[in-house]
Amino acid sequence: MSTAYSSSLEKSVSTPRSLAGSAEGSTWKHPLETIWHLEVIRVTYRLQRFWNRLRSPRQAVASILAIAFVLLYVLAGFTILSRREVVDPSRLQLWLSGGMVLYTIYHSIKYLWSTRPADAPTCVVTTPAMALWIGGGPMPRRFVVLHDIARVVPATLMKSMLLCVVIWRDVPNVFCLWLGVFLALFTLEWMRRIVSHVIDAMNRREKKTLRAASLVIALALVVALGLQTINNAPPGGDPAMYMATAIGEVAMFASGDAVQCLALPLQPASHLAVSEPMWPWTTIIPAGLIPLHGAVLLLTSLVAIALLGYVLIRLDDWAIERRHNDEQTQLRNWNAKPESSGDELRAALAQPNGAIADTASIAETRSQSRSQKHNPLMRWPVGAIVTRQLHCIRRYQVNVIVSFAIPMAVSLSPLLMPSNGLAGQVAKQWIFVIGGIALSSLLLAPPALQIDFRRDLKRMCLLRSFPLTSTEMCAGMLSVPVAITILFQWITLAIAAIIASVSLVQVGWLALAFPALALLTFAVENSLFLAFPHPIHEQGIAMVIRAKITFLWKGIVLAFVPVLLFLWITACHQVLPAAVVIPVAFVGSLIGCWSVALAAFAVLVRCWKRFDPAFDTPPD
Repeated sequence: MSTAYSSSLEKSVSTPRSLAGSAEGSTWKHPLETIWHLEVIRVTYRLQRFWNRLRSPRQAVASILAIAFVLLYVLAGFTILSRREVVDPSRLQLWLSGGMVLYTIYHSIKYLWSTRPADAPTCVVTTPAMALWIGGGPMPRRFVVLHDIARVVPATLMKSMLLCVVIWRDVPNVFCLWLGVFLALFTLEWMRRIVSHVIDAMNRREKKTLRAASLVIALALVVALGLQTINNAPPGGDPAMYMATAIGEVAMFASGDAVQCLALPLQPASHLAVSEPMWPWTTIIPAGLIPLHGAVLLLTSLVAIALLGYVLIRLDDWAIERRHNDEQTQLRNWNAKPESSGDELRAALAQPNGAIADTASIAETRSQSRSQKHNPLMRWPVGAIVTRQLHCIRRYQVNVIVSFAIPMAVSLSPLLMPSNGLAGQVAKQWIFVIGGIALSSLLLAPPALQIDFRRDLKRMCLLRSFPLTSTEMCAGMLSVPVAITILFQWITLAIAAIIASVSLVQVGWLALAFPALALLTFAVENSLFLAFPHPIHEQGIAMVIRAKITFLWKGIVLAFVPVLLFLWITACHQVLPAAVVIPVAFVGSLIGCWSVALAAFAVLVRCWKRFDPAFDTPPD
């Protein structure tokens, strides 16, 4: 579907006033009643599917794990976390408001640098089924936008509950905490959508200008926070103290006047969460009437959400109209060129974001397609998959570079401290770098490199038709993301080894062990996806619990691997002669790491063999 057709469809859906007016005199339901009926049917179907899945051993295990995780999480929150020191409620209020503004800024920069597909020019997430039954129905566009945001309410409720388990000790009223956190997260969702709609309405020139400005602003913020951290870090402190100082600097920035002004829609919800009155209501209502202040803050937060909803609906209409006008202008410019042909026009309209390509760029694309036939990778059975992965990386190369440049800078930051800071603490610096590389490989690499099975849920039938064995298919899908992660590990490790004076044996062992961690991470991520598939942008309670369980197993890996390595080296020292301790410990630990990684890859191959697109693909 071309961008022009998509925009025309949006324009027709966004202004169905005549259709809506004729519907008032007929037997058609109100759009809100229709959406409510649809959601009731969807929830009923999901509950029935949940009970039916309990009969399957695989789905029963997933459900039991999810329930067990929630119970253990709540138990830990009321036992272990209840013993920590109480945080000042005013600081918590500033974090709830300012921290969400920082996340909105991060989302804006990320969304600005992302590339939208040609058939999805807006941030309104939809599926083919929703496009058919909601987009094609007698329903104004504003109800489609509101329904898209209303779908995140269950996930927001679950996130609020999980966050309340962590910070319930810091506030006097748990119910107000849960309500305030929910309203703050829901307000954040409206703010994200408003920013996304504004970015969607920009043309290519405006996006380039804003991207350059965002890059300068982001670099200035990072440099300023880095310099503040270096200046305020205590002399002789270890990396843990250095990180605490960095987090404190971010907290001070989030609590600043500029950020708090941007967080104006979040102020009522954040004050409600900590049960603190907010100006100007303190000048009208006595400070001792906390229940009355809570009711006023609740109403104020609801009014702020309603105003954001009105702004979002108006921005959506404006964005559709602006994109439509831009495409009409581009079409008139093409018609004014006598040398433009129909094939070139269709090729230009097929490009994302309505980009207009000239004859030279089209010829270049055709020459690149012809050159792929002589690519040496195409002679390898897995070459087609690898070439496809490389093409995707070329398209999103800026996002990938930024996603890995930030953790690389954070991992290497203790090595760049001045002489009165962390100098002389080589062991602590080296451990910090190793931990940063491992943490980035486990937590940041999978979401940054979703170019494996997780991206191809709708193309599983096509992947099944390839004349490749299961091992070749899995190797091809993991080759590029694992290779990029290994490249990040080796570059960071090489820079750290040059700056810090460490033994080559340690560097060599880490250079051979970190690739096993990368393979393990992507193999487990894809195995879980094939065992329990889901759309890549799906939201809901199940996705929140899935993310928490995924984070849990990664935390277990980070906690137990150093312990196992320490026990292995200790056993080698106690059992073996001193002359062979280092070689045996070196080789044995590598064999253990790679055995676990290859076992995870074997599980992935098994999951791909068992995956049936006809039965395992979830419905829209």
